[in-house]
Amino acid sequence: MQILKTVILFTGILFAPLSALADTLLIVQSVRDRAGIELRKSITRTVPVRAELVILSDYAEVDLPRMVREEQPDVILTIGESALKAARRIRGVPVVAVMSLSLGEKRNGQANITGIDIRIDPGRYLAIFKSLGLKRIGVEYDPAKSGVYLAKAQHAAALTGIELALRPVREPQEAAQKLGSLKGNASDALWLLPDSTVVTSLNLEATFNFSLNEKKPVISYSGEHLKKGAAVALNPGWSAMGLQAGDMVRRILGGAPLREIPLQSPRNFSLGINENVLKLLDIPSSRLDKLFPKPQR
Repeated sequence: MQILKTVILFTGILFAPLSALADTLLIVQSVRDRAGIELRKSITRTVPVRAELVILSDYAEVDLPRMVREEQPDVILTIGESALKAARRIRGVPVVAVMSLSLGEKRNGQANITGIDIRIDPGRYLAIFKSLGLKRIGVEYDPAKSGVYLAKAQHAAALTGIELALRPVREPQEAAQKLGSLKGNASDALWLLPDSTVVTSLNLEATFNFSLNEKKPVISYSGEHLKKGAAVALNPGWSAMGLQAGDMVRRILGGAPLREIPLQSPRNFSLGINENVLKLLDIPSSRLDKLFPKPQR
């Protein structure tokens, strides 16, 4: 197939000749971006095998199943949502996925797919809530997309004395409408999840306006939201995530069955703080110092 030849000639990553190495890795990336580059560099440092790169946004169409049949990679690594969607059509090859919101959804479980959920372990957020003295946390979420994660979060919250005020939404427009139910004593703060039903441009604007008007901090999954009005954010480290994914790939190539390599949460992340928002809400940022000590000079 001509497009296959064109894709394989892509020079984004150059390694040893395919015939010189026993193991092969096919990297399928959704779009060109900085996070993807950081991930790939970390992965290829960790896994010294022949790797081919396909960036889906560079082509009108890529027949991934046919490519896999012809090239017979030992492992497929996907970066991004559309890359994982394409790889779900593959059944006979192990897939390690990163940077995909749908990866942690129960409804999308597939025996040959594992990887790193973009959602950081909920216990990390619960520690932040506790340090900031926040006891009742409002959470809007789509049960089909974040139900599994929230079930884990609820179990952990019950052990810490924190209450999650859950507001399920199934359509984007419901999110802004249900914010009103979190006024007053219904919540002390809002927890913003990486849930594509909830996180839209209009809903983000409504959420941060609600935060300002109701004096309730937003704790988010993205540092980009600090500029919009979030008080605190946890950011996955893309380079570290690449090393983590590379370790999973290496274990698979070493013969470990996929059932022994379950879905993981990011091990490394950084804390982002909007000092102005915390000050406006009369919350000292120093409360987080014990959780995230400032580096010594």
